[in-house]
Amino acid sequence: MTEAPSASAEIPPRGKPKSPYCWLGNELVDVFLPIMGADCLAIYAYFARREFSDPKLKHSVREVADATKLGITTVSRSLEILEHLGLIKLTRFGGCKGSECQLLDSREVAARLGAEYHSRTLSFSLAPDVAYRLNTELETLRDKQQRKLSRTASRNCGNRRRAVSRRNASVSSGIHQRSTRETPAGFHLLLEERRIENIPSPTPSHDRKAENTKTFPDDDEAGQDAVLQWARAKFDGVIKDMKSHLLDTSRPPSPYLTNGFTDWQGFGFDSLAVARMSRRGATPLLVLFANDPAMAWRGLDKYRKKWGESVRKWYECEVQLELIQAEH
Repeated sequence: MTEAPSASAEIPPRGKPKSPYCWLGNELVDVFLPIMGADCLAIYAYFARREFSDPKLKHSVREVADATKLGITTVSRSLEILEHLGLIKLTRFGGCKGSECQLLDSREVAARLGAEYHSRTLSFSLAPDVAYRLNTELETLRDKQQRKLSRTASRNCGNRRRAVSRRNASVSSGIHQRSTRETPAGFHLLLEERRIENIPSPTPSHDRKAENTKTFPDDDEAGQDAVLQWARAKFDGVIKDMKSHLLDTSRPPSPYLTNGFTDWQGFGFDSLAVARMSRRGATPLLVLFANDPAMAWRGLDKYRKKWGESVRKWYECEVQLELIQAEH
């Protein structure tokens, strides 16, 4: 499974079950489970079981939620993720007619992504950069789903008066309306934020203050030097966020917790530096130097959520990433 088929060829549906047993390919667990999560796997398994008696897999979101004991919102999001990964093909009719689902060949999908089979471990795996790209895409998709849900909840709530629960009926409405930072818990959050800001930096090369430029400079107007300077200033902010996340010296050492300092050094985060920045279509492409690009990819995949949040925070957009060998 090392050669990816042509992207123009359509992925075929799963083979028709020949016995009253549902089957799932090993690549679903090896390749896709770490990326899509258990909820998506449960829904795919539910459809695989039903496919024997109902090849068109007619369903509604509520029916799937009742059958899998998942929430309606969780099912709706998971179906969208499965469709984004190319594991299913949905036909939505709208109204009360429900939808139809077609399970696609998961092994074909994995092959297109360049998944390789390892005879020693008897398992499939993706290249680190492909896994990182898919995780980044799903993080973006989940963020969009969350924002959509928040807007829907805001419209449904309107300006209705906030009710005080019976359990806390003795508490005045003024206390309920206090902001989080005015509560005792909020006070501790403020102390935590100040403590993180004072964590010493082990990498002086990233200590420059990040600039507040919010837009990607125009290559023609500003020139490559200005773009590079802008990218490095923003990257300083990303690195500082990763330091605060990994080098939390206030936590007591524990054999059950990941040693952030060991990861910081082992994955070579301190060696990351901006080589150049350009555009790949409408998306900025950030090229980074790394002492060990393969090891750095592993670290970015492990901390992809925090890394993605920091990149979106400082660059204010999605950024494609490429790692190259550092020059010595």
